[in-house]
Amino acid sequence: MKKQLMIAALAALFSLPLQAADPAPLSQGEIRKVDVAAQKITLRHGPIASIGMPPMTMVFEVEKPELLEGLSAGDKVQFQAQQQGNRYIVTELQVVE
Repeated sequence: MKKQLMIAALAALFSLPLQAADPAPLSQGEIRKVDVAAQKITLRHGPIASIGMPPMTMVFEVEKPELLEGLSAGDKVQFQAQQQGNRYIVTELQVVE
């Protein structure tokens, strides 16, 4: 009886619809340097919720080189970053007007 109850409970659990997690809010920052050749960007940023990082200035890799097009030091941006091992990668980046 216990085994049947456990199987029924697991079946009910796995039949629930999956909900996508809310994406982390975009972080705020200011571009300090753009290195197109190395596909890196230096940002002075506020807290980054998606990776639990406090405010600081640091170098990030970019997921796609197109993210760096038209950017220059001093631009204010919103961005999303991910940590992959010891690498920090910007996956979304947009200039704030």
